[in-house]
Amino acid sequence: MKVLDMLTTAGGVGANEDRVGCRGPLAWVIDGATDLYEEAALPADSDVLWLVDTLARHLDSAGTRGYRGSATELLTEISEIVAREQSALGFPVDRVPPACSVALLVDRGSRYDVTRIGDATAVIVGRVPGLLATGYFDRREAAAVGTGEVDQRRIRSAMQERRLHTMTSGDVESVFSGHQKRKLRPHCLVGDWSDVDDILLCTDGFARLVTDYGIYQSWSDVVSDGRAHGLSYLEKLIRGVEAGAEGHSGRFKRSDDVAALLLTPA
Repeated sequence: MKVLDMLTTAGGVGANEDRVGCRGPLAWVIDGATDLYEEAALPADSDVLWLVDTLARHLDSAGTRGYRGSATELLTEISEIVAREQSALGFPVDRVPPACSVALLVDRGSRYDVTRIGDATAVIVGRVPGLLATGYFDRREAAAVGTGEVDQRRIRSAMQERRLHTMTSGDVESVFSGHQKRKLRPHCLVGDWSDVDDILLCTDGFARLVTDYGIYQSWSDVVSDGRAHGLSYLEKLIRGVEAGAEGHSGRFKRSDDVAALLLTPA
């Protein structure tokens, strides 16, 4: 595979909790879930920053050693490592651990393997198109925003409940974490590179181009303009909407971090 473009930018004044990377036969985007605590328990500015950097480090290591196995199996293996590392660092057992979404592509030679956990998106454009995406988390967030709850303690408690549910329930969707009772629910697409023109991996902040803001009606048009004008051009379209009155769209955050990676067969 060949990288055509990649980007990641913060959605506000806080630290960027998204990551994008490519190493050897691996390519990925990571979207950190909003931290639920003001003080970090892990050795980073926040628990979620520790998680996204730790996951990125292990993916980079696997790419360096030329991993060409299952994307799902690799993410499962890394989640076990993360759980052990958290425990070794003394992470409190009664605290909700950090979480993230991830989309991972493994170049397996003549074939590709793409796996999504959480609300990251993967788009395959070509003779055999494909899409890995979900509205599960958007619906849950919209329902939470719609309650009109203003008590910050109750809001935080409800967020912790929702987070634990997506980590441990075994529902149709999950998030990536090192929770000791985690139940990952990966979704994957595999296919032949000969059927592919381009593959886009992105986080939900970038996916707002289609899902929230309707700037584009089809993912194939997003990929086409990303190829023609660059991913930074598309990011500017997102920020333009977020700067206006219509940018909230029933979400907790008016603007979000974005990460995107555009790939093509080598």
